[in-house]
Amino acid sequence: VPFDMLFGPAYKGIPLVTATAAAMAEHEGRDLPFAFNRKEAKDHGEGGVFVGYVPKAGEEVVIVEDVITAGTAIRESMAILGNLEGVKVAATFIMVDRKEKGKTDKGAMEEVRDEFGFPVYSVVDVYDIIEYLEEDEKNAENVARIKKYLEVNGAKA
Repeated sequence: VPFDMLFGPAYKGIPLVTATAAAMAEHEGRDLPFAFNRKEAKDHGEGGVFVGYVPKAGEEVVIVEDVITAGTAIRESMAILGNLEGVKVAATFIMVDRKEKGKTDKGAMEEVRDEFGFPVYSVVDVYDIIEYLEEDEKNAENVARIKKYLEVNGAKA
């Protein structure tokens, strides 16, 4: 995915976007600008909602987020980034997809992709976590609880 900068939604996206930018510089040789938002706009000092680089018209942004449940943080990020004329979101990378329903029975990742028109990728999803936990029978009770939760709250894909 071609892009110009990274954005991490407050609060959990802040260390993720920082670590991602550092890792890309070290391992990819790309010195990428990054930013995150404040929950409340600051009216003194440098002011505004952005901390770090503010994307400019024509630049493409990748959102880096910890987990997707209903897609709320991505929608909030789109509201912030949408206020910047000519800035486009190229993709979103999520660390964990909980595979929960969004606003409908579809998965939140699918809903966000359909709503905004950019790809949404996850590093792992809840089924990867279940598979890992099932390697040790001591986790059987937790696996059963997760599966029961997904029966009610999981996306109907």
